[in-house]
Amino acid sequence: MDSVPTLIIGEEDFLADSKVREQVNAALSPEDQRLNLDVLDGAMPAADLLTRLDTAPFFGPSRVVVVRRLEAMREADHDALIAYIERGDSPTIGIFVARDLDRRRRLFLTFKRLGTIIEVRPLPPRDLPGWVAQRFAAAGKRPAPGAAERLVALAGGSLRDLHHEVEKVAAYVGDRVQVARADVEAIATRVGEASIFTLVDAVGGGDAAGALRALHDILSTHEPLQVLFMVARQFRLILRAHTLAGSHGAGALAERLGLPPFVARKVAEQARGYQADQFPGIFAALEAADRAIKTGTPPRLVLETLFVRLCEADRRAGARRNTGAES
Repeated sequence: MDSVPTLIIGEEDFLADSKVREQVNAALSPEDQRLNLDVLDGAMPAADLLTRLDTAPFFGPSRVVVVRRLEAMREADHDALIAYIERGDSPTIGIFVARDLDRRRRLFLTFKRLGTIIEVRPLPPRDLPGWVAQRFAAAGKRPAPGAAERLVALAGGSLRDLHHEVEKVAAYVGDRVQVARADVEAIATRVGEASIFTLVDAVGGGDAAGALRALHDILSTHEPLQVLFMVARQFRLILRAHTLAGSHGAGALAERLGLPPFVARKVAEQARGYQADQFPGIFAALEAADRAIKTGTPPRLVLETLFVRLCEADRRAGARRNTGAES
C-alpha cells in the first residue's frame, strides 16, 4: 500500500469503519498497529495533526494515521493540509474520514486529483433486507420469510443499528438456526423509521412538546448528527412525495421513492400536511443546525431549538392557511 492519501466520505458510518479497518489491516500487521497506528480527530490543531502525519514509522515498514471527522477541520487550516497532500512523499499512509465535504472546494478537489476517494453511501431501502440476511448468515442463522424485512422496519436504515440488532436477535435464538419473525418482534429495539415518523408528525402538527419527547427518545439510541441526518432524509422524501402527489399511485410512488410500500404510504400522508413554500425554510434550518453542531454548539440544545422553531413555523403556516381559507 503506497502513501497516496485516502478519503472515505459519506453518511454511512458503519461502512466507513469497515473501509478504515480494511485499509489499516492491509497496511499493518496486528503487532505493527500497536506502534504505528494513530487515530486523530479532524478538529485538533492543524499543526499537531500535520506533525503526526509527518512522523516516520517506529520500528516497522509503514505507519498509518487515520483522521476522523475531517469535516470538523477549520476551513482556515485547509490550505496546510492541501500543501501536505500536494507535497507527496509522505512517511505515513493517511486515511481521512468525513461524513461530507464541499465538493466544490479545494480540499475535496485535491483528494480527487492526488488521492483515492471511497464513497460510503447509505444502502437503498430495497437492499437492506438482503444485507440483514447476509449478516444473519455470517452469524450462522437463517431468517424466515419476512423476518429480515421486519427487522428493517423496526430498526431503520442505519447499518450500524441493524448490525447490533442482528447480533441481539442471534443471541436471543441461541442454538436455533432459523430466526422467526416473532423472534425479531420479541427482541428488536423499536427505533428508526417509526421514531422519525413520530418526530416529523409532531413537527407537522406544530406540537413542540411531542417533538421534544420523540427527539429525546431517539437521542437515547442515536448520535445527534445521525438524528439530524435521518430527519433531513425524511424531509427530502416528504418533498419528493409532495412534488409527485397526484401523478403517481401508491405502488408507483413507492418505486419512485425507493421505499417499501407501507413506508411510502406514510411519507405520502405526511407530505399532505405541508405546503411547497415551507420546504426552503425547513432545509435552511436543518443546514444551520448541522453547522452549529459541527462548530461546537451543544448538540442537544441545537436539536431542541431546531424542532421547537420548526413547530412554531408550522403553526404560523397553518394560521396563514386558515386565514386564507376564511377569506
